[in-house]
Amino acid sequence: MSTSMTDVVQQAMVDVSDYDVALSDGRFGPVPTELTERLVSLVADGAGLGVCGGARALLAKHGMSVHREADATAVRDYFQAIFSAFVAAVDLSKHTPVVMNYQKVSGVDLDGFNKNVGFTVNAEHTQSREFLSTKCVHFDSATTFIGNVYGPNTNITGGLPIICDTRAYCRAKGLDPADLVELMPHSYNVAVKQEFAEEIIAEHAATVDVDLVDDMIMVVLDNEVADGLAHAGSAPRLTDPSKPGKRPLRHIELQFDDDENLKNWFSHYRLALPEVKVTAPEEHTPDHDRYHVGVETLVPGR
Repeated sequence: MSTSMTDVVQQAMVDVSDYDVALSDGRFGPVPTELTERLVSLVADGAGLGVCGGARALLAKHGMSVHREADATAVRDYFQAIFSAFVAAVDLSKHTPVVMNYQKVSGVDLDGFNKNVGFTVNAEHTQSREFLSTKCVHFDSATTFIGNVYGPNTNITGGLPIICDTRAYCRAKGLDPADLVELMPHSYNVAVKQEFAEEIIAEHAATVDVDLVDDMIMVVLDNEVADGLAHAGSAPRLTDPSKPGKRPLRHIELQFDDDENLKNWFSHYRLALPEVKVTAPEEHTPDHDRYHVGVETLVPGR
């Protein structure tokens, strides 16, 4: 019997405060070997998901708080170091169906509620553009693993990560993973086609239901379309519409030096290299309402 996505999310929880780490000049490190091994067992050798929590408890040990920006940044940097240690411990060639020649890890801080302007995570290969982080069920392109850091939110309801077992769906339906996805306008990501997304959300998804107001997490994901997990988010809204909201994100991914890798990845999934628009779609337009709203359907939490 296959494990439900709710159970997968529950079993993926890793409390980073359980692992001893030094703090020097406002930075945590080095990453404990046992923590790296735990993530490898969950993500690379397991179900494809790790959820690093315990940021508030880790900071409290050092008299720090997620509500101080410098301390929150220290956690984001530590999470990125954890992700880097994880991918360094994995044979990446075993987790991608196409040769990618990954060279480094890159991270970028995003506004998870408002429009990002002048955005690109990889200036060597992609043009700077406007960018909306709220998306339908999708995969990030050409990076076999990703890390997404969430929190702490201010005046935001929703915006919780949703993890989707698209590989189980493809097996159940006899579907080639390449037939699962389509190009997403305004983005280098690929969206799960709408004809499949509703059933995946209803039967093969779970919410990472955690505190993102007074805590922070990093979701580490096997992001490959072939045999990985897709992701989305519950629709973020202002808790008090009369006040501004803040939903900080850090996106972390693998990067390569040769632009041919990007073309090869899209070609493998029978997709053309996208011509990405540099302006994000406006609200209540077809592109926005199809690709850039969060999941409205209630999805079980952990």
